[in-house]
Amino acid sequence: MLTDNDIEKMRLAGQKWLEIMRVLKSHIQIGTNLKEIERIAEQESAKRGVIPSFKGYQGYPAATCLSVNEEIVHCIPKDYALKNGDIITVDFGVYHQGLHVDGAVTWGVGEISPRNKQLLKGVYAALLAGTDAIKVGGRVNDISTAIEKILNAKGFVIFKPFVGHGIGHRLHEDIFIPNYSIPGSTPMLQANMAVALEPIAGLGEDDTILEGDNGWDTKAKSGQPVAEFEHTVLITPQGPEIMTPLETLIDSIK
Repeated sequence: MLTDNDIEKMRLAGQKWLEIMRVLKSHIQIGTNLKEIERIAEQESAKRGVIPSFKGYQGYPAATCLSVNEEIVHCIPKDYALKNGDIITVDFGVYHQGLHVDGAVTWGVGEISPRNKQLLKGVYAALLAGTDAIKVGGRVNDISTAIEKILNAKGFVIFKPFVGHGIGHRLHEDIFIPNYSIPGSTPMLQANMAVALEPIAGLGEDDTILEGDNGWDTKAKSGQPVAEFEHTVLITPQGPEIMTPLETLIDSIK
């Protein structure tokens, strides 16, 4: 469990994460190269005295995971210029004073299709539903069921290998939070526990995942777009406290 001091440090890390993500959002434009987004993330992290959580994690070589269109997660920034109609997920974590926070947003580039807008709205709605299901004494499956209900109702495909997780002193703590309901008893949610919820879903009907040659990149075999929204949440007796607030970053999909 996190101490009061830990929680204050995570709140500060979350504010720094939000500041950096606001800068990255301003560069999600037609023509911006993914390697430039990565460079800016590194630069803005250094300005604020924080360490990107992902860089070096199990050998991952970058500060950000940048997934475009049918790409799913863990995609290393590559030499690609964003095009009108693309969607891009920026997944980024911050490590500061011994604590991690983690979050992700999928943004549209230029004018995106109505189907992609519905995908972004639906996956974000699933994130909020999962968050609303959090309460002390509840179960992980309460979160999973709430997320799945929204994603299924929208007709989205869920990529089941990718799940939410506990977070704090380590980027991935032991508790795991699937984006689909699982039978049987699941861990109980306790006060002063932090979790990262991250629904990931796509428009295709096939949930087959293709892995890239670099050992990290993943994409949907269907070739259909995929979206992800993630935030870090502190579980309190008063309810969930979002440590990496996304609402100011996603006004374009509300």
